[in-house]
Amino acid sequence: MENKEKDSNRKTNKNLPLIIVGVVLLIVVVIIIVAMQKKGGDNGSTNNQQTGAQSDLPVLVDEEGEAIPEASVSFENEDLLEVEIPNVGTAKVVVPGTNPITSDNVVVTGTGVVAENAGMVMGENSPKQTGFLNVDELPENVVKLNVGNGGFSPSSFTTTVGAPTTFSLTGVDSFSHMISFDDPSLAAIGVLVGPGQTKAITFNAPTQPGTYTFYCASPDHRGQGEEGQMIVR
Repeated sequence: MENKEKDSNRKTNKNLPLIIVGVVLLIVVVIIIVAMQKKGGDNGSTNNQQTGAQSDLPVLVDEEGEAIPEASVSFENEDLLEVEIPNVGTAKVVVPGTNPITSDNVVVTGTGVVAENAGMVMGENSPKQTGFLNVDELPENVVKLNVGNGGFSPSSFTTTVGAPTTFSLTGVDSFSHMISFDDPSLAAIGVLVGPGQTKAITFNAPTQPGTYTFYCASPDHRGQGEEGQMIVR
């Protein structure tokens, strides 16, 4: 009897570190989501990210000096996958698991409701992040963002006013990261990834041209330089 109790205690002690790690990770995810939801509900915030006219916006280039292409896509793109959406009919998706795009180039939910950027992350009508993806298999019209080691790469990308926009997020270090936007009008746009993971999201770009700052919402990551800009033209 004593031997069985000792074996049970040894198994419990062996599994205890794994249980603690799981609880800590769960707490971190909950804290991040609660913070995002609180920010999304702050209707008194002002939009300080919009700047100037379209002609004043910079031309963005990558590390090799090449212009970064705009991230917006069109329903007319023949490479997009077709899906059937209730109350909408035929729609298309850029990446399996992202929100569909109607023939009017509007991002909607799976029930045909226009996706709400100003809601809560993973809310009922919010743009949804995908499951795990292979970044090497993503199409060219997806902006591929890496996050980790104190920054985003690329740190900027462009898109078109009001257009369907898709970006992926890949974690490149040993930490979890969650992309978030400063502007309350984009409070629902969030993607959470762990080490080596890639996910994507499709949403309607803001209807006002300007510069919209995004950052990693994990504790202290923004202060280490994990911040970037989405330029809407």
